Amino acid sequence: MKKLTLFFMALLVFNVSFAKEKIDTTFTFQGYSPTSASIVRVTPKTKVLKKSKISYPVFAGRNSDVIKNMNAIMEKFISNYKSTKHVSYDTSYEVTANNSSFLSVLFTINLMDNDSGQKTVLHNAITYNLKNGKPLQLKELFVDGFNDSLTEAVNLKFKQFGIPQIDKFDAIDKQQNFYMENDALVLIYNKGEASNFADGEVYIPFLFTDLIGILK
Repeated sequence: MKKLTLFFMALLVFNVSFAKEKIDTTFTFQGYSPTSASIVRVTPKTKVLKKSKISYPVFAGRNSDVIKNMNAIMEKFISNYKSTKHVSYDTSYEVTANNSSFLSVLFTINLMDNDSGQKTVLHNAITYNLKNGKPLQLKELFVDGFNDSLTEAVNLKFKQFGIPQIDKFDAIDKQQNFYMENDALVLIYNKGEASNFADGEVYIPFLFTDLIGILK
């Protein structure tokens, strides 16, 4: 009887573990509401890394595994802006979306060339899947085969805005930079990536409703 009891206990543990592993964390917009309540709390923090001053968010919430992933990823992200002999950074950020499905952070990065004194402004962003606390890539937002449709939409936006493109412009890069708002997707092209017009930075916005048919 004792052996039988141990067997059923082991089977129960196995089933619970297996069920946990089977949780689907795939990102999807199905059932998504832009007005859904946030499930992650955000606290500002500043860290000095040699000559760099990095402002960034720290996260808290009920799901400890998700929060742990988010904070670890953020720490890794800001480590990229530790100053070197030749370059230092001063960053600020804005939480552009925070709901029940995703959280997006847009960074403004002031880069200083310590040798020449030249300053450059860059933008970078992280958007978290709140099912697992991991960063989303652009391709995870869309159905298979989305590239041609999105590229066409991006090129149309450039024409509508009257922004000239650089030669060999790649509308959708494999590591395409973007951030999200609760109801929109914004593609980021830093200086030299899309246009030489004005300061060279370009932001291409899409309401989610504009992308129905290719969003997951």
